[in-house]
Amino acid sequence: MVALACTEHPHFVPSLAEAGEDFSGTQLHYSVDTVRYFRHVYHGHGDRIYFIIGADAFLDIPMWKGYETLLGLCDFIIANRPGIRAEALRLVIPPDLIARPGAKKENGHPSQVVAELQRTTIYLLENVANDVSATDVRRRASRGQSIHGLVSSRVEEYILKQGLYR
Repeated sequence: MVALACTEHPHFVPSLAEAGEDFSGTQLHYSVDTVRYFRHVYHGHGDRIYFIIGADAFLDIPMWKGYETLLGLCDFIIANRPGIRAEALRLVIPPDLIARPGAKKENGHPSQVVAELQRTTIYLLENVANDVSATDVRRRASRGQSIHGLVSSRVEEYILKQGLYR
């Protein structure tokens, strides 16, 4: 589905990092391991890794495998959702990961920074053009409701043909 969604955006290139050796995509992958893989691949290139996630999903991050490690491996960009405040997002970050005050200066606008961690930064993307979440898409598809306009037409067609989330 990522590859289908990327066809409409020429600057997006889907990765096969989680496809597995047989490219079946059936093997279970954890975000912490995927980020470690990309850090290894791009080590020393001066590139930064950003994990883009919806605010609703970020609130559940304490349930993820190795989430404390993950928070220290890459910067996060959190796409805000209606009704979620930055304070709520800060509450799921373990206090021992937060940098000492004045330990790090960020160039971005302070309201865009949810938290400065010891090695990474968590940013909040406030002006999200579309407040659709993957959770909402899965929920609607499981109920047989329309997902038209919530995902690209190619992804919608794939979900319907494969009977996903039913």
